[in-house]
Formats: sequence, structure tokens, C-alpha cells
Amino acid sequence: MKKQIANKKSISKKTVVSSADKKILVKKIQDKTGPKKFKILELMNNLTHSAYKAMRRELPKIIGKCVNTLDNYSYIPLDSKEDIPYHVALKIEKYFCIQPGSLSNLPIQ
Repeated sequence: MKKQIANKKSISKKTVVSSADKKILVKKIQDKTGPKKFKILELMNNLTHSAYKAMRRELPKIIGKCVNTLDNYSYIPLDSKEDIPYHVALKIEKYFCIQPGSLSNLPIQ
């Protein structure tokens, strides 16, 4: 019995020492707070619950993309090089009944 306890303790000490020596690489998660390039999130948050659910079903079919892509579009940061294709942006603006070009949060130059 004593040998097993000693072995367990020595193993746990070894694992603690070895894990402290190793550098663990952590994948950075993009911060989803802060200014966004497009007003999609604001428009989605202004919907009622039933309208939101209907939008999550209908809009991906209209734009020809999946729900995850729509989520990615809504979280594009302001300083990113990413962009929404023009024809997709027009369909989103038409769905939310906003004027063309008003989906973007970028200042007009």
C-alpha cells in the first residue's frame, strides 16, 4: 500500500513539474465587443423574439449563405479588411427595409 501511494505521489509531482515546464499555446479568441463594421447586430437586436427567429431562418436562404456566415458578418470589427459582398449587403438592407448604403458603420469619404 505504501509503495502505491508513494508512486501516485511521485507521478503527480512529475506531471505537475512537466506541465509547468511546457508552454501551452492558447488560441486567441477574437474580441466580439467594440465597434462593428456593419449594423447587422444592431438591426438583429431591435427585432422581437418571433421576428428574430424568423430572420434567422429566412435571411440565410435569401442571401445564399449559412447562419454561421451571417453571424460572422455581424461580428466583423471596424478596422478589419474583411467585407461583405455587395450583392449580399443589398439583400440584407432590403430585408431590414433600410436604405442602400446605410448598413455600413464606416464614415463616408
